[in-house]
Amino acid sequence: MDNKKTIEIGNFSDNNINISGKSISFEFKKKFENFILKHTPWNFVKKGGNIHLSGDFIDYKIIKKRNPKLKFIKMTVKIYCKDNLNPEKNWEKYFDIVKSFSQQDNFPLENYLITEKIINNLVSQLYNKIFNNW
Repeated sequence: MDNKKTIEIGNFSDNNINISGKSISFEFKKKFENFILKHTPWNFVKKGGNIHLSGDFIDYKIIKKRNPKLKFIKMTVKIYCKDNLNPEKNWEKYFDIVKSFSQQDNFPLENYLITEKIINNLVSQLYNKIFNNW
């Protein structure tokens, strides 16, 4: 019998984040799954995982600092983690990801490199939150 732990990625909503032609939640789920498969012995399942994740990409803001050539984008994501083996380890947490971008980039979420950095940062934060408990 295979005793590997399992993880299930449920629904991630990105209705509040409008990026033409892209779903940041889809990109995040794909990137997170690849990261977990590469860095852990865990398996993914469609239903009934030991860990069930879901969440919402809540909002993003453009933040202007004193330096007019540099702006920041701050994205807020709320993630729910349900531990089906150990329910007292269930949690929900807001993750804030802040990335800088050039002033010339008027639509930072349209820039693949910026969204890639945001997703990578979220994957890293989520991985650390989940696997620091194991």
